[in-house]
Amino acid sequence: MSGSTLVLVELLLVLGGVMGWAVWELWSVRRQLRDDRDRLRQAGADRQGGQGGPPGSGGIPPSRFD
Repeated sequence: MSGSTLVLVELLLVLGGVMGWAVWELWSVRRQLRDDRDRLRQAGADRQGGQGGPPGSGGIPPSRFD
């Protein structure tokens, strides 16, 4: 293999690793936000007898990530 081919292969491997990590982090954050939102809804439902959300809010608005 020539030197430029090895550089290209190494660049693609590094870029693939970085992109994989970034996708994993975004997926993890999205899952955590969903879990937090569900936990808040459950806490509001317990506190308000099934209504959900903080008092006077009419419930927690849906997320654009649903």
